[in-house]
Amino acid sequence: MARPRTKARKSYEELLEENAEKIRKHTEALQGLERERKELLAAKRDEEMAELYRYMQETGLSAQEILDSIQKTKPEQMAS
Repeated sequence: MARPRTKARKSYEELLEENAEKIRKHTEALQGLERERKELLAAKRDEEMAELYRYMQETGLSAQEILDSIQKTKPEQMAS
């Protein structure tokens, strides 16, 4: 009866090539996630700015008036 064939061992070069390919794939995935994060942060910022602008339009406040108000309340909040 014949013995079953054993799996041929891969050379170090083949293993290194496979490893490099895995690193490349994961690097691409990471870069894609970083791009997506930047896009999400930009969308969040734009939405928040639009909300702030709508509030300014509704109340008739200028950007300087908003900043002055924030700067006045900030020291009071830090004391408590």
